[in-house]
Parts: sequence; structure tokens; C-alpha cells
Amino acid sequence: MIRYWLVGPAAFALMTGVALAQITWGTTTSTQSTTTTAPVTGGYSESNTQSSIDSNGTQTDKNQTYKSGPNGTNATAITQTTSQDGSQKSTTREDQNISPTGATTTDKTTTTTKIR
Repeated sequence: MIRYWLVGPAAFALMTGVALAQITWGTTTSTQSTTTTAPVTGGYSESNTQSSIDSNGTQTDKNQTYKSGPNGTNATAITQTTSQDGSQKSTTREDQNISPTGATTTDKTTTTTKIR
């Protein structure tokens, strides 16, 4: 009789153990901050910063800045990614300028650094 009492809990433990082993735990932590300021008359400025860490431990920081005024418009986006162990860091910067006449220039730079 005791053998039957042990078989039931053992079978239950095997079934739930397999189910729990199939669960994937993935978390992302994210922080966001937005700042809007009123520059000179006829102008506008906004800044947005966001940080996140994915389930692999890779940290990503994003900073976006937008400025508009009588001299034209400038938008800048900087994304910096750092690996979990800190051995690799990648930075991408994109600048877009629009003059009052409508001429547009865009510059994009990516730098990857491996730290030993």
C-alpha cells in the first residue's frame, strides 16, 4: 500500500518538473525620461532618454534630442549598447539637420569597441 502512496507523488513531481523546465524567464527592465524646454521665441526643444536591460543582460541606452528654431531643425539620436560582461560596447549616432531653406543633411556614425 505504501508503494502506491509513493508512486502518485513521484508521477506528479515528474509531470510538474517537466512543465516547469519548459518555462523561459525573460525580463527587460526599462527606464524612460522626457524633458521639454521652451527655448527662444519661435523655437522648440525636446529630449528623451531611455535605458533598458534585456534578459541576456545587454544594456541599451538611447538618447534623442530635437531642436527647432529660426535657424532650422536638428534631430540627434544616440544609441549605446553594452554587453552583459562589458567586453563590447557599440555606439551609434545619427544627426539630421534641416535648414530654413529645406536643405537636409544626415550623418550616421557607428563605433564598436571590444574591451579585453
